[in-house]
Amino acid sequence: MALLTTDQVTLVTQDGRCATSCLIALKGVNAGDTLDVGNWFKVVKRAGIVSDTGTTIAAISTITGTILTVPAGPSNDGVWLLAVGVAS
Repeated sequence: MALLTTDQVTLVTQDGRCATSCLIALKGVNAGDTLDVGNWFKVVKRAGIVSDTGTTIAAISTITGTILTVPAGPSNDGVWLLAVGVAS
């Protein structure tokens, strides 16, 4: 249950100026970890993950503004995060 650090987070691609979508690569991710995507969003509307090294495909169900909480599943995994919302 830790806040992911900048060396664990890499923006891969971003599209949109008003509404935006981002593909973000995360590494060393565990269930319950949190991530602040405020650099790219004012508000996140929907987000989901696909674990690159595990078997998890899941929606991010806990979104508080720009803070996302990783759902159950990942354990020190590489994870792709896809998020959509209002651009920063």
